Amino acid sequence: MDERTLGRIDFILFDADYRDAKDAVEDSWRVAVMASDPRTRAAHERVRAAAVRAANERRDPTAPRAPTSTTVHRVALGVALLAGVVAMALPTTPHGSPLAVRDAMLPAGLLAAVAVALLCWLEPHRANGSLWGSRVPAVIHLTFGGMWILTAVAVFMLRWDEVGTFSALPAISGLILLASAGLAALILCGYAHWADRSGRQTGVARITGDLLDQRDAPEVFDALDRWWSTTGPDAMQHSATRVRAVRREVLARLKDGMLITERDERVACWAPDPVTWAERRR
Repeated sequence: MDERTLGRIDFILFDADYRDAKDAVEDSWRVAVMASDPRTRAAHERVRAAAVRAANERRDPTAPRAPTSTTVHRVALGVALLAGVVAMALPTTPHGSPLAVRDAMLPAGLLAAVAVALLCWLEPHRANGSLWGSRVPAVIHLTFGGMWILTAVAVFMLRWDEVGTFSALPAISGLILLASAGLAALILCGYAHWADRSGRQTGVARITGDLLDQRDAPEVFDALDRWWSTTGPDAMQHSATRVRAVRREVLARLKDGMLITERDERVACWAPDPVTWAERRR
């Protein structure tokens, strides 16, 4: 089993939130199909988002679209994390370093501003679980916000004497940007924490979490049922051997995680291929 497939299995199972062993075993076929081909998981998300959007537009034509994440969003998250870390590191260069504090403050402030702007832009995607599930919790905003403010305070209190008179304006600008980005990140953390507590990032709740009215949930599940009714059989027709192999790995990981027993795993491995395919509902 290649590492990318194993990574996709772990990603899907991490936020599955199964209620019991029966649910986990039943879902193993769907997990295997989506982990076998990353395009399948992306198509599943598009169908879900389209169904949610259609339901919301009937309730309110001006309703915003359900956020979905693409490679661009995940790259932007990586850029934000990198920029945030570098923003913290630049002003902490030791005495005698080629990069003096007075030269580091403005780039640090600009990087922090870019990072917090990207995090704000990505928040709807992070909040509904489409960006990276629950692997990017609200505490990331708290961490960056706190560290940026602490860095700004430390530079001002302990190293401001290294900033010369003629270079004070760029350093002050960087200091203000760094502290402002930290404050913005802390405010963002408050909204993000509320989103995390809503439980919309994991399990079945993520499927319908973007609906304006939960009474439209059956419509979303029906749309996904129709998608599975063709996607599941097609996957078994064209790559049944791979899907079965991936499912065995899924079951093994469920057992290792103590979600199912060894007996559950053995019984499931001998079970026939599914005849009907439908979206998970619990």
